[in-house]
Amino acid sequence: MQNIIKIMDREDKEDNKRKVGVTRMGIFILQFIRQYIEKHELPPTHREIFDFLETKGYGRNANAFDFAVKKLIASGKIEKRGATRNLWPVENKEK
Repeated sequence: MQNIIKIMDREDKEDNKRKVGVTRMGIFILQFIRQYIEKHELPPTHREIFDFLETKGYGRNANAFDFAVKKLIASGKIEKRGATRNLWPVENKEK
């Protein structure tokens, strides 16, 4: 019984580590979204983000993109609003 509790506790800690933090692709996505909004006053489409990531050498991996976006949302860096062009950066309230 104690072994089961230890395993469950370890899985909870691993899940928490996976939810926190941002991937390298996520950093590129966040920078691109911020630059795009400065220039166009609205966020880019997912296709425009894919095109940008392809220039950075990431190709067109939809699973990696979804994972990076989920990590950004979980860490509070971006939020989804609306149906299309829905990835908006969250401004730091400390500034």
